[in-house]
Amino acid sequence: MIKAYFKYWKKTGDFKSFSSRSDYWWVFLVNFIIFTLISIIHFFTLIPQAAKILNEAGSSAQAELMQKIVDLSTKPTGSAFVVVVVTFLAGAIILIPNMSLTARRLRDAGFPWWFSLVFGLAAFQELVAIFWNTGNFARLGLIANLINLVVYILCLFPAKYGEDEADDSRQYE
Repeated sequence: MIKAYFKYWKKTGDFKSFSSRSDYWWVFLVNFIIFTLISIIHFFTLIPQAAKILNEAGSSAQAELMQKIVDLSTKPTGSAFVVVVVTFLAGAIILIPNMSLTARRLRDAGFPWWFSLVFGLAAFQELVAIFWNTGNFARLGLIANLINLVVYILCLFPAKYGEDEADDSRQYE
């Protein structure tokens, strides 16, 4: 797993070579764990703010109270905003490495590498939606998620090529 993650960063920008399924999915798992931890931190920064809203509620209408709670996620302030910015920065930092890893994995599975560009645009839309999630732009999130799902499914396919890379990316341990 660690070897795959180091290779992920080392081959940033390499859209021409290949990547094994294990390399792809180990990186996916590590990034998933990182973003899960960030999400947990985000959740725990929202709890005190939600508690404050509920304590100050008094005789507020239920709809007004619910709107204030929803606004915590859509219009973060304080520590929640800091966590949202960290989430955005982490996503922006891994955008190009993820696109290049996806291109290598798709090439290895026999699919056009440029699908990773569509994947990257969908991921970019998700990043922008962190701050600007209104109207039609928010509806694009569904399309972006469907595109990402299709690319993830394509990355499950086995290797179509028998060539070995110099860095042993197809040797499974």
